[in-house]
Amino acid sequence: MTRDRPVDPLPLSQRCYKFTAVNDQGFGFVDLFAGVGGFHRALEAESGTCVLAVERDPDCQRVYQAAFPDTVLEGDIRSITLDEDGSERSESEVAALVPDHQVLCAGFPCQPFSKSGFQEGVRDRTRGTLFYDVMTIVYAKQPQFVMLENVRNLAGPRHTDTWDDIITSLQEAGYEVSRVPTVLSPHLLSPSDGGAPQVRDRVFILAHRPDGPFNIDPPPLLDRRMSAGWNPDDWRIEDYLDDDASIDNLADYALSSDEQAWVQAWQAFVESIQSDWLPGFPIWVDAFTRNPEIPQGTPKWKRDFLVKNSAFYNEHHSVITRWLKERWGNGQRVRDFPPSRRKFEWQARRAQPTRTERDLSQLVLQFRPSGIRVKPATYLPALVAITQTSIIGSRMRRITPREATRLQGMPEDMYDGVDISDAAVYKQLGNAVNVGVVRAAARALFTQGKASWLIEGSDALSAAS
Repeated sequence: MTRDRPVDPLPLSQRCYKFTAVNDQGFGFVDLFAGVGGFHRALEAESGTCVLAVERDPDCQRVYQAAFPDTVLEGDIRSITLDEDGSERSESEVAALVPDHQVLCAGFPCQPFSKSGFQEGVRDRTRGTLFYDVMTIVYAKQPQFVMLENVRNLAGPRHTDTWDDIITSLQEAGYEVSRVPTVLSPHLLSPSDGGAPQVRDRVFILAHRPDGPFNIDPPPLLDRRMSAGWNPDDWRIEDYLDDDASIDNLADYALSSDEQAWVQAWQAFVESIQSDWLPGFPIWVDAFTRNPEIPQGTPKWKRDFLVKNSAFYNEHHSVITRWLKERWGNGQRVRDFPPSRRKFEWQARRAQPTRTERDLSQLVLQFRPSGIRVKPATYLPALVAITQTSIIGSRMRRITPREATRLQGMPEDMYDGVDISDAAVYKQLGNAVNVGVVRAAARALFTQGKASWLIEGSDALSAAS
């Protein structure tokens, strides 16, 4: 099967690369689907040297090359695994194109796994996916360690077959790896362990090649709560923000007039409810009816929300009716707001448990496709695209790219001198790995696999176990 890829100026086999030698105390690593270098920064901090990086996105390439100008950066993994006419290279051909390395890391895209054609075992089961290309390099070079990262849903119930294919692929290639997902997040690491105030659950697949027979069903190397004695509620997002006076283009991150109207309306709503209890389920203005309107065939989860919203409306009918008649901003009523802004999720009871304490200006807001969500100002939701960038209530602005970079454990000046839009920065950081979490995972993996380069007394992640 021919796989599309960009045309490179020269075939890989004709290029002359100078690879950086790895010192005796360190290790070499290959950085696949490298993004803006989260794995690179983490493994470099653990004494690693990147011998080859692969990243297809042009904007990410510019950022990566600015940060790591001496690293060989290849534009497409399939210019390694496929030849010029799209045919698959042999293992020996791939091995000749990839430098020797001890660690292979990849935040690979999770595409649907093909279930067709079982003629060649595990390799054929993953044909047509980018994971297949990762495994092609793994088979060709047989690194001691493999670190893979993906969204948490990869290990969810809807992707059981995909998960089993990935784990089986690594085990058949000679690696010890747990079938139990390792789900990590930076907000569960203490500051001293490299954590950050951001919920970012990601699945890490941590595999090593043992010297002898290996355990085919080992436990995960890390549990989800990593730093001993650390309480994530101790985070304060304000500690990670810049002074507004120091932000030259502050207006770029301020709320629009429509957004301000939405916040004002929902602030009035939470103040008007004469009860210390606000529902934790999504509040839907369109479901504020005396009797729940449930069309035939409505799924149970939606039926439950419609019933609960109707009951809530009946309980607070008089104040909600008055609120619905009020006008906001340019004169719109709440029912005139966009559909997603007529939905509201109150997730701040822990921070503001009583009616008199409700104040959106002391919370974190997020304008999501599913509605407006508010949370305590401790740690943020996961960084995602610009349209869902977290809003700091005390500043009534979005976090800046510089602040978002800091939340991923990367140098706050990494975009200085790189001509790239804010939208591209948010997208890149939303797809990036958190450096502190990768270091935690790497440290646990290298310890389990008895890596020769482990540095005694390292400050890296003392609580990981």
